Amino acid sequence: MRTLVRATNWVGDVVMSLPAVRALRAADTKGTLAILARPWVAELYRLLPEVDEVIVDDATGGDADANARERLVGEIRAARFDRAVILPTSFRSAWALARAGVPERIGYRGEWRGALLTRAVSLSLASAEHQVWKHLRLSEAADAASAGAPDVSWPVSAAVRQAARERLAGAGWKGGAFAAAHVASFAHAAKRWELGRFAAVFDELAARRGLPVVLLGSAGEKSVNGEAAGLAKKARVLDLSGVTSLPEALGILADATLFLGNDSGLAHLAGAAGTPSVVVFGPTDPEATRPWDGPRGDGKRVRLALARRRALCAPCRFAVCPIDHTCMSAVTPADVLAAIDTVFPA
Repeated sequence: MRTLVRATNWVGDVVMSLPAVRALRAADTKGTLAILARPWVAELYRLLPEVDEVIVDDATGGDADANARERLVGEIRAARFDRAVILPTSFRSAWALARAGVPERIGYRGEWRGALLTRAVSLSLASAEHQVWKHLRLSEAADAASAGAPDVSWPVSAAVRQAARERLAGAGWKGGAFAAAHVASFAHAAKRWELGRFAAVFDELAARRGLPVVLLGSAGEKSVNGEAAGLAKKARVLDLSGVTSLPEALGILADATLFLGNDSGLAHLAGAAGTPSVVVFGPTDPEATRPWDGPRGDGKRVRLALARRRALCAPCRFAVCPIDHTCMSAVTPADVLAAIDTVFPA
């Protein structure tokens, strides 16, 4: 059977979709498993041994021309897939696959797209249920076996690690232990902890443990990273925002002694790589969106700590806080340093 998985658009969801992808692969070991993904996450799916093909959806956005959608539909039609498992809940993701004539289309109903699906599934996550199950339930609807213990561990190849080390060396890294950090949140400012507090933690990591810090992020996050680096007084900070591919970022995270950051896609990648991680949570719900901390298929011990001070208005999921941002401002450097000690004892 030829199965196409329409991927979600965000890095964290790539990680959270891994158990579903693996379940679909296990259910049809001799068939073809392809991924349809936006350009920025397609390169991550290409790293997975479970995936046979990756089709890039570049038919939307500022770089897409007027005929891009028709070309994509034609490419999918020519590939003659037997079925599609549609992870996003948008109308457009189902519309493209229906137009391409994929015979079986499995996805969540909603957004007026029920008629575009041959198997429309009701989304029934409980309020405190992790998003990893959202993707797994679609794989189950596609007749894959239920996952007893979802596994998001990511095998990082020697080639990916070597490319990451070359990128680090080009930025001035001389070898040795380091902490990786993601202090920005390009699309969700409310999830961003105060940069001065990050800088204070960086200085303590330098003073107590001798760790330099490698800042990761997109080109759009470079100004935020630069501000955080400038606020650090003792720590050596290397800013790699905008210069790493996502596979290189994964390799850097896999080699890091520690990851520190906001609730973001890179936090999920760090957890998937098995790196001890501390994540600051505020407006979002850690029960649903924390890096998955279930048992790992590679046998590594899961080391994840959340730095959080509960607020009555959280979780709210606002992109920008309309009031006092107390869910984040109440978290102190001491809170984060204590969390670090739980995953990375001195």
